[in-house]
Amino acid sequence: MPKIRLVRKDGGLLTLDATSFSLNVTRSVPVIPVPVLAERMGIDTNTVATDIQIDVILVDDDCAATEYQSRAASCSIDFGAGADTTGGVTQQWFGDTVDLADLDGKSFNISSLYQSTSRLRMPIRVLLNTGSASHSSNAGGANPTTIVGIQGVTNAASLAGAIKTALDASDYSTTQVATSGATTFASIFTTSVSAGKLSATGNSKLTITQVELGGNGNNATPTFWTDTDNEDLPKPFHTAFKGGSAHNCKSAGDKLQDLIAYVSNASLMGAVGSLFDAFGSEAGGEAGGFDLSGELSTLSGDLGTDYIVGLQLPYNSLVQKTAVDAVNDGYVTRNLLVITGFNSAESQSSTGNVLPSGVVFDVRDKFTGIRGTVVGMNMGYDAGNNIYEGTITFQPLDFMVGL
Repeated sequence: MPKIRLVRKDGGLLTLDATSFSLNVTRSVPVIPVPVLAERMGIDTNTVATDIQIDVILVDDDCAATEYQSRAASCSIDFGAGADTTGGVTQQWFGDTVDLADLDGKSFNISSLYQSTSRLRMPIRVLLNTGSASHSSNAGGANPTTIVGIQGVTNAASLAGAIKTALDASDYSTTQVATSGATTFASIFTTSVSAGKLSATGNSKLTITQVELGGNGNNATPTFWTDTDNEDLPKPFHTAFKGGSAHNCKSAGDKLQDLIAYVSNASLMGAVGSLFDAFGSEAGGEAGGFDLSGELSTLSGDLGTDYIVGLQLPYNSLVQKTAVDAVNDGYVTRNLLVITGFNSAESQSSTGNVLPSGVVFDVRDKFTGIRGTVVGMNMGYDAGNNIYEGTITFQPLDFMVGL
């Protein structure tokens, strides 16, 4: 069984051993006595209070385990889905929200680990050109540039493929983009395409992963349309570089110190989550609700990155087991979910919980874990065994805003 995981705003994980937990759910059902008849009428407005109390033990990590090695940061851009949501359903981006002509001359920036560690090092500029189907790259003067020819591109999947092809072949001449002194895109990033958020758009999602390992690869790029006159052009659905970490094998005391920092003095510095899922959603399908996530300030630096925004609490499932699953004593693992909004009975039950427990948590996707934050903890120290024991209280929340 995987360990429980608290998820930080920047995608970092704190793994904890749990001895037990309690899930408390209270529905508010006001009761109105009916005079004379002595009957009672209830009014259920689906007003629910929930909290999760987890009894945890903090122990030293096994530093030989693969999960505690350094990791590379990655970002993604889904050219098939829009970053903004309307009417509770994610809209198709390329071919619906924007057309090919809208993208001519538009560009977005991405930064490698080497580039993001100094403001004097300019990011990679990806410039879209509808007047050609060929690609090129150069030092670009102010910043290294890849020019992507998108003439003839007809759908989101072919757009993602064209950008991947152009980036993989880019060489920025004498401009250094990697710590090693290399000048090529392939020396700092690997790319892949996969299915997008909307099934109809095919392999429209471009994932870009840093070659160099470590937390310095986490940065706020990609950024879109920053050098054009039309900054109001809708952006594709994307995630910034996150998940990078240095050697993260921790002692029991390290974990306690992290918890103290995350709970006692973490600032959200913005908003995360989504609200008003009036049309419902399902795992692996279209996201529902209005995405209200955002940063209050781009000058906040790394403030708010350590704020806890989610919980992945694994359990063993038989209903999700298939004939090819032969591990974990006949079970497969899933994360417990607290589904809100208007959803079908099947989508919010164990039958609809189709994503594996190791899925990457997305605070905008209620099917990747439980959104919310830690609102309290009570810890004690067992000196004889060098462990810390206590209780963490997690409050499920769909949307949070804070300073």
